[in-house]
Amino acid sequence: MMERRSAYWGLRAVLFTVLAALVTSSLIVEALPPSVRKTFAESPPTSHKRGGSGGTNLNNPSGGAGRPTVPQIPGAFTGTVTEPQVGGGCGFALSGQVNPAPVGSCTVLEIGDSLGNDLGWGLQREVAPDSGLRLIQLDKSSTGLANSGFYNWPVELASDLRAYHPQLVLISLGGNDEQGLYANGEAVQFPTGAWQAAYTERVRELVGEATASGAYVLWVGMPNMQQPTYGQGMQLLNSIYRQAVTSEPNATFVQTWQLFSNPQGAFQATAMVNGDSVTLRSTDGIHYSYTGENVLATYVLREMALVYHVQLAPTNPQQITSW
Repeated sequence: MMERRSAYWGLRAVLFTVLAALVTSSLIVEALPPSVRKTFAESPPTSHKRGGSGGTNLNNPSGGAGRPTVPQIPGAFTGTVTEPQVGGGCGFALSGQVNPAPVGSCTVLEIGDSLGNDLGWGLQREVAPDSGLRLIQLDKSSTGLANSGFYNWPVELASDLRAYHPQLVLISLGGNDEQGLYANGEAVQFPTGAWQAAYTERVRELVGEATASGAYVLWVGMPNMQQPTYGQGMQLLNSIYRQAVTSEPNATFVQTWQLFSNPQGAFQATAMVNGDSVTLRSTDGIHYSYTGENVLATYVLREMALVYHVQLAPTNPQQITSW
């Protein structure tokens, strides 16, 4: 095991060297090492997932989610409220409602990378058919905000907003963004100050585009990761998301790091869910298992109910009861 681990970190060092060279020569590559990448296989028939090739993707084997009793999750962080309620018969509101209101008729557009796919697939199972929510899942594996040459999310989102007119845009991405990017025609390295500034602007651009259309934004943060260095990058991204998202009106950031960390704050792939010991994460230490997808979806739906003051509950809530 130690030989494999040292060989892995040796490979990672080589990959970082190659990454720097590629950025300089006007090429952007994925930050994830090949050993933790997956190739897209299939999606459930109810999904509206975008097609795509290669990159980090899903592993879906078995069960659900919710706000765990251990540890307690702090909750969501919301930006400035400029609109008390969206239109179109949707009951979502960030303010002005003391008691939860009926959902009404709401279109939720869910976008992101393969971790977004995990969330979307869990939501497909946990959203009740009569809930009033119309869920549109438009994730694309291997994408992010760093490599806009491969996939330009602001451009794609503009098309999606025109097509579906959502009241809420649910965003979950970042798993592929530990890589260089171009800012003002120059290559900047992750995670330099210049990179962070440029990436922050891209987050704000995506959020601002959605809220300008009249939709709320709920940005779901990255979970704890098994690989420590990769996880440190995800923590940096989460700090950027929280600051950038909540600087925009009608936008909320929901953290998931503690949801998928044990009481000591460490990554752990298994937990007790609804009293049974289950696996929450894929063997790559990044993606969610089938049960982990449901756990995440339950948690996000309950956060949506709290944030937007509506009557909304998962069909088969699955909650971490202990580690």
